[in-house]
Amino acid sequence: MKKIFISVIVFVFSVLSYSQSDANSILRDLQNKYNSIADLSVDYSQKAGGKVILSGKIIFKKENKYRIENKNQVIGSDGNSSWNYNTSQKKYVITNYDSENNSIYSINYLVYQLPNECILSARTEGNIRVLELIPKTTNLQFRKIELWINSENLIQKIVLSDFNSNTNEINLSNYKLNQKISDSLFSFNPPEGTKIIDLR
Repeated sequence: MKKIFISVIVFVFSVLSYSQSDANSILRDLQNKYNSIADLSVDYSQKAGGKVILSGKIIFKKENKYRIENKNQVIGSDGNSSWNYNTSQKKYVITNYDSENNSIYSINYLVYQLPNECILSARTEGNIRVLELIPKTTNLQFRKIELWINSENLIQKIVLSDFNSNTNEINLSNYKLNQKISDSLFSFNPPEGTKIIDLR
């Protein structure tokens, strides 16, 4: 009986070790892919409770430039300032860029920063590799995040589970890489009549 128990422990430990090793390998492949990307654009749709609640486009350029567009908002940064334009309220808010931005839409955060704050494990779903990130501490405001990674080492889906077992799902499609996107896309001139709030 004792030998069986020890064998089970060794088996469980070896499975966990393999999962950790596999997760580190997947993360390395993911980071190497994004290291090779100077800029990208991708379409996104966000689901909550099984329903699409938001859709639009994400545009990213190294090092810290991004633009997120949807029906009611345009959000972006030129690496020095961050801005948010609400189209329905005609309100434009501008702040200093926060290098610690922990938005789920931030590629830098998801690919480079967040994994250091989490325990990693991995599994496969067909030809998709799923990297699971569980926070090491309670400082992060979620229970786990899954990054669904396709055969090209690009994130295809992000699934966030909160502490109430609610899930948010972001699907990414129609990637376009290394298009030499102009820096002008990451600044914004609000239209006339816009309420401007400058918090810098």
